[in-house]
Amino acid sequence: MPATLRWNRLVIAAESEEEFISAVFDYFPQLLQLPYDEVEMDITGTAEISEDAFRSIAIKLIGGEASDKKVLIRIPPSVDRYFRHANLYRMVTVDVIHDIPRNGKVDPAKIKANIAAGKYDSVKGAKPAPDLTERAPAELAPEAPSLDPVPKKKSPTAARQTNKASRPADKATKADVGFLVDVESGSRHEIRKAVMIGREPPSDLVYQIPTISKRHFQVRKDGDGFLIEDMRSTNGTYLNGLPVHEPVPLRDGDEIVVAITLKHPKGARIFQFTTRPE
Repeated sequence: MPATLRWNRLVIAAESEEEFISAVFDYFPQLLQLPYDEVEMDITGTAEISEDAFRSIAIKLIGGEASDKKVLIRIPPSVDRYFRHANLYRMVTVDVIHDIPRNGKVDPAKIKANIAAGKYDSVKGAKPAPDLTERAPAELAPEAPSLDPVPKKKSPTAARQTNKASRPADKATKADVGFLVDVESGSRHEIRKAVMIGREPPSDLVYQIPTISKRHFQVRKDGDGFLIEDMRSTNGTYLNGLPVHEPVPLRDGDEIVVAITLKHPKGARIFQFTTRPE
């Protein structure tokens, strides 16, 4: 496939410029619809991109479609000059990705020669491509072995997500009874001990939607409050826009979105947790 949209990342690996342009116009708007402040686009899998093909990206960025998002674009060195000539570095974050040789060694002299020859304007070092998986966000995927002896720092985005998602238990709303409200239908489901949401029984609340897992997530009583836990679902559970990686305390008014996919870019189902009776 020339393009894959997963979580907050769009990866384009087109075999021709026609495929590349089509993928940008078809998938980039859907990427911007996802409930994230920061999104990523990876075009390193498309080997050769002419300036004409590059304009398909520039049109989308200059047109202001991504004005309310922070956009990171991973590119091969061959198109770095296009971004610089179009002055797009001030609009998006650009990460130039260099291929790692098969022997695993980078030749600094060759890189310097390429810079001197004007092949590309900057070098940011070799970095592995993001590991996208059907079962979990890239933050949970096994990290590829690093050739750099210096430990990698966690990205600011990942750090912020971890800090937000790991909400202290004492910050949860205290209540004996909770309610899960289906935003679309308005139905309320009382929670005293636990409730499981999934595609088929034995889940307590069943939604026969293909992108929802058999056992997708649960909300359960924990001490004076409630926790939400993703049950290793295929397409994820999101609490207030952040992926749920571990049990997280719930607050009154929290929004829960499940199964964000290409078919359901805003989620297959949206719920609200509340401790307030009708």
